[in-house]
Amino acid sequence: MADGLRLESAVAVVTGGASGIGAATCRLLEASGVEVHVVDRDGDPPFDVTDRRALDGLAASLDRLDVLVNAAGVLTENRPVDELEPDDFRRNFEVNVLGTLNACQAFAGPLRAARGAVVNVASQAALVSLPQQAAYTASKGAVAALTRSLAIDWAENGVRVNAVAPGFTVTPMTEAFFENETFTQAATHRIPLGRILQAEEIAGAIVFLASPLASAITGVVLPVDGGWTAGEPALPW
Repeated sequence: MADGLRLESAVAVVTGGASGIGAATCRLLEASGVEVHVVDRDGDPPFDVTDRRALDGLAASLDRLDVLVNAAGVLTENRPVDELEPDDFRRNFEVNVLGTLNACQAFAGPLRAARGAVVNVASQAALVSLPQQAAYTASKGAVAALTRSLAIDWAENGVRVNAVAPGFTVTPMTEAFFENETFTQAATHRIPLGRILQAEEIAGAIVFLASPLASAITGVVLPVDGGWTAGEPALPW
């Protein structure tokens, strides 16, 4: 069974692969024997998931593709829902949802040919709402729903499509939150495992879902959140 986690000679594309969860996923995939192509505005060369033409060009240049990880994402400023600007929704949906769709459509051909695997990065916010994050929460909920739809539509081609729903994880996009000691203590208390997560822990779940060990799993949104979505930790009596 251990060999099922090995992906020697496989080829992967990781959007948002230059930092955070995407970068951790690239490192773990490479350690598993995978040839990884990074799609990121800070990559070399740079790519933007909102640029479908650029993604189509990369897809045409690949001889094969076994794994697509959609980790590119944004989080706009937290605001009460009645203060949200339409641009907040547009930005979250353009990158988090349409960016995921763009990549899936662009790489659909080689993924079907390889009977490959797709892993999208949603969020615990896709499963339980967080305060003052309506735009982000709605976009990640859409990623979860898109994952299920893709899994159904591509099952006949042997392509598996799953998602992870990370909890509070230290990344360049979130590190400012954890500089607030009050926030960090409150979040840590609310997480049943009692700690903030690391990007490598999310990457482990992503690589599992992309691997042969998950060959019967598709259409799943897997919480990787230290127990946050399972329920409240023990309450005082």
